[in-house]
Amino acid sequence: MENSLKIAINFNENIVRKQLWRYFYYSWKNKLPIISRNFFYALFIIFIFDSLIGNKTRYDFFQFAVFFLGIMCIVYLIIFYYQKVNYSTKMDKHIDELKGYRPVTELNFDEESFYVKSEQYDIRSIWKKITYEVSGNIILIHIEMGILFTYLISEEETDQYPAILSFLKRKAKSKKR
Repeated sequence: MENSLKIAINFNENIVRKQLWRYFYYSWKNKLPIISRNFFYALFIIFIFDSLIGNKTRYDFFQFAVFFLGIMCIVYLIIFYYQKVNYSTKMDKHIDELKGYRPVTELNFDEESFYVKSEQYDIRSIWKKITYEVSGNIILIHIEMGILFTYLISEEETDQYPAILSFLKRKAKSKKR
């Protein structure tokens, strides 16, 4: 007997908006280790260059490092808020487009594949191309198809959230951070 799960999810603007904001902050949280690593690499290169060229004391370099950290924090805050405003504009446009359709998204989980069908997209993928993550009460299903397509399912969207999670645990790979 084939084990499958079929779920219909109705569009709810508040839930989608909350999911998309949560995804924005989630993706920025994942960028923070890379940003800090880049800062330390830049500081290390500056330290080596300063040691070879400059006649300054270590105290001068410490003052420069603090100053450089402050400048980098300001630059990254500007980038963050610029991307937040840009994301908000794109998200509003996307939600307005979805409101015009009033879509019902169908999710089909079966033994061979995962299938997402709505008026906007129709995607089927085999399980070896799918990974998932759980962030709070949201499941992020990542589908590799040349580019990474991420589908978000929140606990408040469907009452079959535990069944979805158990199916993903059996069939898909968990994406480790």
